[in-house]
Amino acid sequence: MQTEEKFNDRLIRLPELEQIFGVCKRTVRRKAENGELPPLRRIGRAVGMLESQVKAYFQRLREQPAN
Repeated sequence: MQTEEKFNDRLIRLPELEQIFGVCKRTVRRKAENGELPPLRRIGRAVGMLESQVKAYFQRLREQPAN
């Protein structure tokens, strides 16, 4: 990760993650705990995923061969 990206990386909070992944908060949490999704981060009271990790997750999905 480049130095510039570290400073511009935003925390995507749970309500937005629900929309991105198309599942409820409970499922987002469960899949993050199981390693199926990027890990959840806590910054103060806010809980979410780093935008760079979500982008990398979707990039890996695109690169996987179709079954």
